[in-house]
Amino acid sequence: MAANKTVVVLTPNGRRQNVRVTVNTTILQILEEVCQKQGFNADEYDIKHNRQVLDPNTIFRFTGLPNNAQLEMVACTRTRSMSNVTIGIQPENGERVLHDFPPNTTLARALTEIYPDSDLERAVLIYMHREVYGRDMLEKTTLKSLGLNSGRAILRLIYRDPEQLKIQAHVSTLLLPKSVPADVSSNDKDYQKVPSTSHCEKVNKTIDMPAKSASKMENREELGEEVKTDNTKDEKVNTFSNKEQEKYISKIEESHSIATSSHEDRYEKDQHVPKACAVQENAYEIKFLGERNALVFNQAGTQALPKDELPDSFFDLDLHDAKTLLRDVKRRREQLEEAPLLTEAKRQLDRDKHFLNRLNKYRRAVIRIQFPDQFVLQGLFGPLETIQTVKDFIKNYLDDPDCEFTIYTTPPRHNLNPNARLIDENLVPSAIIYYSGQSALKSSVKTNLTDPRVAGIEAVKSR
Repeated sequence: MAANKTVVVLTPNGRRQNVRVTVNTTILQILEEVCQKQGFNADEYDIKHNRQVLDPNTIFRFTGLPNNAQLEMVACTRTRSMSNVTIGIQPENGERVLHDFPPNTTLARALTEIYPDSDLERAVLIYMHREVYGRDMLEKTTLKSLGLNSGRAILRLIYRDPEQLKIQAHVSTLLLPKSVPADVSSNDKDYQKVPSTSHCEKVNKTIDMPAKSASKMENREELGEEVKTDNTKDEKVNTFSNKEQEKYISKIEESHSIATSSHEDRYEKDQHVPKACAVQENAYEIKFLGERNALVFNQAGTQALPKDELPDSFFDLDLHDAKTLLRDVKRRREQLEEAPLLTEAKRQLDRDKHFLNRLNKYRRAVIRIQFPDQFVLQGLFGPLETIQTVKDFIKNYLDDPDCEFTIYTTPPRHNLNPNARLIDENLVPSAIIYYSGQSALKSSVKTNLTDPRVAGIEAVKSR
């Protein structure tokens, strides 16, 4: 879903043209619309913002232009010409097939030429966060409308039903217990008080809740509801009776939501958290592959959560938003004007202090290596270990350990230096890096899969 915006383009004849754009509109489309209305040749002009000439192939989403931006048409130094585009379509199995197409080629034609047996009704092509699906949209959308007039590009191909496209991908849901343990409905006398900063609270914080219950969680710190006592006491207590605990667990199993019934008995805060944590950790088996607590899981198999569609009015700037933006700008300006001048030695000292603070805070780094076939290898490393250590770790689980490969972060793509340390490459406390090479994971490794949600809990526990 995208909110419409407007830009103002100053033409060479002195007129101003308003153009409505979306986040997927390219600069070339803006230029062509203005030239069509004002009678100019789009191949002879460029779009300029302040002192910068914008790339005509750039999508409005990535230009950084604000709403109602003032643009200007300027004569280009050389006439713009189009050439064939090298398109690679990557299906879910990770392979890539390259082919050259002219920019006016539709996505449906490009897909059928590379994969003749493609199902256009269920095919989804993804490019730069833009999803094009359905036979009609694939036949109407051209490479030029995506901003591809030359060069090379990769399009991801997946097959989904239209209803499933409204579900956010790769978002874990709440872990469900296989059975209700007997100690959950224990008597009031058997409960134990736990500190509010226990490890299990941190684990539960990492588990995403359904979107429908998001509004109910604003004033709650954990999974349980919190209510205030009388005016003489400011502390918060958690209220759960035995009957309501059973109702709470049954509602989790049915709809992944939190029971919101009234509470009668008063317990101490977060008494049920360690029990829920124990249920979640024991619900699935953890399969360590070897040293560094190595785990492997399939990211494509992660259960998804439905996402809410926000109306266009949500993105409109109202008076309250304008006041908030103005206040933040003034505060930032005051900070910059009142900031003292620092010498190079002082700046280096601040950097060293920040470096030491991170070393003291994070003793381990959780590194996830994502392969093209969406398998993810997870391991634990020290902040001062080098990238070469990570590469040696990956070689232990490849079919061909002697093959050449690179690992990188994105966006933008940055190939990691084997001699650099993890903390120097900003990979602490956790990071996702990508694998590029000919060899894949061993078949024996792929058979020992761990549930992705349990891998996320193990990552939190390791820190």
